[in-house]
Amino acid sequence: MNPIITGLLLAGAVSIFVITMSGRVGVLLAMKKENRLDHIPYRVAQLVRFGLGQKRMVDPEEFTPGLFHIFIYAAFMVLALRTIMMFVMGFSSTALDVLTDLSHPAWDAAPPLLLLYKLYLLTKDVVAALALAGVAYFVWTRWKVKPDRMSQSWEAYLILGFIAGLMITEFMFGGSHMVAAHAAAQQVAVGATQVPTAPSSMVWWEPVTSLTGLLMMPLGVTASHVLGVAGFFIHLTIILAFLNFLPLGKHFHIITGLPNVFFQRTHSTGKLPTPNLEKEEFGAATVKDLTWKNGLDLYSCTECGRCQTHCPTYITGKPLTHKAVNQDLKHWLWDNERWVEEGYGPNGVKEPLPEIVGSALKAETVWACTSCGWCEQACPVFIENVPRLIDMRRYQVQVKAEFPAEIQRVFEGMERQGNPWGIGQDQRDEWAADLALPTWGDGGEYEYLFFVGCAGSYDDKQKKVSRALVKIMREAGVSFATLSKQEMCNGDSARRMGNEYLYQTLAKTNVESWNAMGVKAVITQCPHCFNTIKNEYPEFGGEYRVINHTQLINELLKDKRIKLSSVMNAGTKLTYHDPCYLGRHNGVYDAPREVLKSIPGLEVVEMQRSQREGFCCGAGGGRMWMEEHIGTRINHNRINEAALTLKHAEDPNTPYPDAADKKKPGMVGDYKEPGGKGIVAVACPFCSTMLNDAKNDTGREQIQIKDITELVADSMETRNTGGTVSPSPVVSAKPE
Repeated sequence: MNPIITGLLLAGAVSIFVITMSGRVGVLLAMKKENRLDHIPYRVAQLVRFGLGQKRMVDPEEFTPGLFHIFIYAAFMVLALRTIMMFVMGFSSTALDVLTDLSHPAWDAAPPLLLLYKLYLLTKDVVAALALAGVAYFVWTRWKVKPDRMSQSWEAYLILGFIAGLMITEFMFGGSHMVAAHAAAQQVAVGATQVPTAPSSMVWWEPVTSLTGLLMMPLGVTASHVLGVAGFFIHLTIILAFLNFLPLGKHFHIITGLPNVFFQRTHSTGKLPTPNLEKEEFGAATVKDLTWKNGLDLYSCTECGRCQTHCPTYITGKPLTHKAVNQDLKHWLWDNERWVEEGYGPNGVKEPLPEIVGSALKAETVWACTSCGWCEQACPVFIENVPRLIDMRRYQVQVKAEFPAEIQRVFEGMERQGNPWGIGQDQRDEWAADLALPTWGDGGEYEYLFFVGCAGSYDDKQKKVSRALVKIMREAGVSFATLSKQEMCNGDSARRMGNEYLYQTLAKTNVESWNAMGVKAVITQCPHCFNTIKNEYPEFGGEYRVINHTQLINELLKDKRIKLSSVMNAGTKLTYHDPCYLGRHNGVYDAPREVLKSIPGLEVVEMQRSQREGFCCGAGGGRMWMEEHIGTRINHNRINEAALTLKHAEDPNTPYPDAADKKKPGMVGDYKEPGGKGIVAVACPFCSTMLNDAKNDTGREQIQIKDITELVADSMETRNTGGTVSPSPVVSAKPE
């Protein structure tokens, strides 16, 4: 077309892009190093599945917008090659002739290549048209629907305009050549004394472009040519403007998203990175204490707001949304690139970087997170929000000694008595005083260590669950023993509240003791114990087969080692609350439900927010031990949903908010009406405590909070009263 104009556009835009990107990359290089080049085959597979395949974009709760996003994504991927072609055309008239005229003699020598090119053009036309449909959908969504998770901004409309412009100018450029080709064919026909054909330049390989050409034909060849040239250079200009706009806003993810998917963690979201305390890695004080992957996460945040839809802190008005945290940290980095890279502050003088808490984020934001994992489950580019916040807590606790006052006694209890309540270690086995339980190391041979846990040993409600589980295991003949008074806290709460030193002390002590005893398999009744021992203890040499009590009971039922006969009230309505550390972090969704469906007489109904979309009780991330001073209580929101679910099951005429309504997520938790008789089944002592408290706070006395173990024990036929031990079943502890 015009090599000079094309060259100037390209040189100017690329120069600006390189300057901008040098600052962005320089910040990442200045941040903490981290190895993310392990497990390459897994990373490649995840990149194909979730990056190129966009699997998370069409998760059930966001299927429609995800599908339209895929249309736009596909257009970008396909038109990338077309854009390269157009730049080549800008420099070479020969390339222009060959690539726009498929009757050109150059194609005669390569019929297969011509067919392949036609198929590409067909694909290009289809995806470009779908992208325009996607643009229209998102303009309508932002303008009229205004989903809660979307932030209104001029940037979004500008980018949508850019995308629409790219597709339209592509059609204009191709259409102008259709007009020219048709005119040339008409002249040939006239010169050959043939009857001129009607303007029907439709070709199967470019249907939308052909249609555009037909619409342009009344303008004539000259006007169409002018429009085509304008479309060509507008297209290139938009591409280059888009390129330079990407590193300035949320659409930076177009560049960084795929790498971020590739560099995702290769383990359970329930496992936190382990700092080396001997090297004085005491948490993140400044942004340079964050890793380059943390920085890449910030660059990759699409600000789509999916992390908000079931976020307990956002729904209940706490000062934390992970989208906002990402924005605040990202813009702080961008505003202070020279400070991060070279140490020169805003005034041009070398000075230390400020602490994150107090400059980029507020303390209450860092402490609000329940670590439920929804944000990471929902994020299409696999941003790791929770580990970053926990690392900030570590610095606040271990260096600054600044943390919510109420958790001081929790730390002291764990340090002095091995449990967060601070109750005497000598009372740890009082819950089983009359059960004559075997103790590991008493000379017997046992397959499983039953790790009772702090709640199971000290909390009055959870003691009943411990006894119920013992009843079930004895009935089934499971070979198990406890640690009795030797058992100590696994350290989960200490770690997630930032006291990494205390956590590692407890973890190392437990692992050393258990390995010396020959422990190979562990049964837990607390998802937090399950997650920590299963996912985090291996870093300290604790390689055990870890089984949650719901998985164990499910296998015992399948193997017919226990039999369930009845419940007290047939037809009782029951709904199940998914513990975050059992479900979301470890993928155990089916086992609890299969157990509940095996209990005769119960009618199991699902809450709107269940399984992977389950809503937190508010106790995770150490929040079990902290007060909620801001917004509404998370556990109140959840018990309200449970009440509405049970009420709706009882009376289908009870209004039930539409789960597809994105304007205000969490509406099921706003239910304030009385009613809702039935059972909320739980599988976590923290959830049990939080939901019982919420039930009492809200006056919902018709609801019973029952652990699955209690329900099974009450329904179980008792045959093996003597506690005879027989071979144990093979129980899988893999995610379902």
